Amino acid sequence: MTTGSQRFIDKHIIITGAGTGIGRSTANRFADEGAKVVIANRNRANGERVAAEIQEKGGTACYISCDVANPESIDDLVKQAVATYGPIHVAVSNAGINEKQPSAADLTVEEWDRIMNVNARGSFLFCRACAMNMVDNGIAGSIVTVSSAMARGTKTETGAYPASKAAVVQLTKNLAKCFAHAGIRVNCVSPGVVATEIWDAIEDAMMAERGTFVDYIIEQSVTNGQLLIGRQGKPEEIAAAIAFLASDEASYITAQNLSVDGGMDWCW
Repeated sequence: MTTGSQRFIDKHIIITGAGTGIGRSTANRFADEGAKVVIANRNRANGERVAAEIQEKGGTACYISCDVANPESIDDLVKQAVATYGPIHVAVSNAGINEKQPSAADLTVEEWDRIMNVNARGSFLFCRACAMNMVDNGIAGSIVTVSSAMARGTKTETGAYPASKAAVVQLTKNLAKCFAHAGIRVNCVSPGVVATEIWDAIEDAMMAERGTFVDYIIEQSVTNGQLLIGRQGKPEEIAAAIAFLASDEASYITAQNLSVDGGMDWCW
C-alpha cells in the first residue's frame, strides 16, 4: 500500500467526517502513506465502509462513531482512539454540513444552530481535545481544519454556512497561537467547488436535479473569468493538501489558511 511517499508510518491520525467525500479521500491518503487511521463519523455504514476499504488494501484503520457537536462524544472518541492506536499525532477536523435554506432571509434559528454546532463548535471541541492529548503525551503534532472558499466571501444568499466556515479559519489561527509552545502546528485548508455530498441539501432546496449544481457553479465561474482552472476540484486534491500540511514537509508552516480552489474568486 504505497503512494511513493511514506510520511506517516505508524502515525496515529484521526479524521472527522471521514465517511464520504474529502474525508474519505483524506483517510485513504494517510493510510496509503503508512498511518493508522481512525475514521470518525456519525453515519456508521459510511464510516465502516471506508475503514473496510482501507483494510482491504492492506492499511490500518478503524471506525469510531462520533457526533462532533457533543462534548461527551468527542471525549469518547479520543479515549477509544488512543486505546486503539496510542497517542494522537495528527488530527483532521473535516466534519461539516450545509444549510437547507437557500437564503439568510429564510434561515431559521434552529438551522443556524445546527450548522454552527457541527461546523464551528464541532471543530473547536475536536481540535482542542486532540491538542490536549498531544500536549499530555509530549507530541509536537499537527492539526488541520477544513474550511471553505465561502469563508472569505460568498456569492450566495446563505447565512450560516459561510459564517461557520469563517469561524473555522479564525479558530485555526487562535489554536495555532495557543498550542505553539508545545510544538503543535495548526493549519487550515479551504477547498473550492468539489463535488461531494455536502451539495445535496442545496440541490434539494433548489429542487435541482441531483449532481447538477456543481456543474452550474463551475460553468458560471469560468464564464465570468473567476475560475483560473476551469473544472471542479477532486477530493483527492484536497486530501493531498491536507496531508502536506500535516507532514514534516510543512514543519515551518502554522496558523495558515491554504486555498485549494483552482484560483477561484468567490465574490461575484
